[in-house]
Amino acid sequence: MTVLYITSDQPQAGKTALAGALIRHLSGSGKKVGYIKPLSPDPQNDADMMFLSQVTLAGGPDRDGFMPTLLTEEPGGQAPPLQDVGEKLRAEVAAVATDKEWVLVEGPSLSGTVDEGSSLSPGLAEIVDAQVVLIIRYHANLNPQLVVKACELFGPRLAGVVVNGVTRYKKREISSTLKAATESKGINFLGIIPEDRLMLSATVGQIADHIGGRWLSGQDQAQCLVEHILIGGNIMDSGASYFGRLENKAVVVRADRPDIQLSALATSTSCLILTGGYEVNQYVQHEAERQDVPVLLVSGDTLSTSDLLATIPECHTSQHPRKLERFEELVHKHTSIGVLLGNG
Repeated sequence: MTVLYITSDQPQAGKTALAGALIRHLSGSGKKVGYIKPLSPDPQNDADMMFLSQVTLAGGPDRDGFMPTLLTEEPGGQAPPLQDVGEKLRAEVAAVATDKEWVLVEGPSLSGTVDEGSSLSPGLAEIVDAQVVLIIRYHANLNPQLVVKACELFGPRLAGVVVNGVTRYKKREISSTLKAATESKGINFLGIIPEDRLMLSATVGQIADHIGGRWLSGQDQAQCLVEHILIGGNIMDSGASYFGRLENKAVVVRADRPDIQLSALATSTSCLILTGGYEVNQYVQHEAERQDVPVLLVSGDTLSTSDLLATIPECHTSQHPRKLERFEELVHKHTSIGVLLGNG
């Protein structure tokens, strides 16, 4: 039995996505896998735990390998003392490991405590005798020296470090500088996972909530992901050329422009956002319903609605089946984590 401890330099770096991707990979290879998340602000209703247990191994023989979170984080993200968590975690790992080949522990992030070295994660990894994968969230001022310092907190337990969410134009630079900085210290650099539009996308339901849209139809498609926003205005290209260049898109257009709406519906469209509060053409609504394309109505104009859509925060959560599938693809293609799992 192998315990793999997944931690990160900061919250929302991709720990749950990585845990889910590895669980999918291992269970798909016939391995029996358990999963534990020792800390949560709300242990009884932890969204990550609920998602992974329902989707990743739903209906599989290892569903019982998903253990409840152990302790509640204090307000402000403060964790309980190491000894309080450590002994409970050790007991839970032992219980899960009785019939599992792998136990994945999603530990707390370092949360900016690298300089002080006071995070729980190094101690917890030691207590459960785990190999550690550290996931670093990319940002414009990523410092190779701080990455090395974070890695060194785990000593020889560190199996490797991976950087997540690297923008297209920084991939080569980050790969070369971090690879050189880490490997010069004997640290295994596992690779970089590029920024991906689908991983940052929001669902139609999240968009509807954000803009205050009223559902005209298609509410059963609320979990459909939207990767792009297109404005249907005074376009110079043909509708097929303009709307056909992108898939998985939301189209924002005045409700009194059925010609543009039908052009959008002739291409792969995730939802229509109709502005101005005008009466909606019944033929358009029928066509949208026939294609299972959600239709949202907002009272604001196209410009103000577009501005509001621009303020939707990037959705880093991996709590969507398609996102988890995509992250597994990215991990397999861009990192050498498979080597840690016993295959290339």
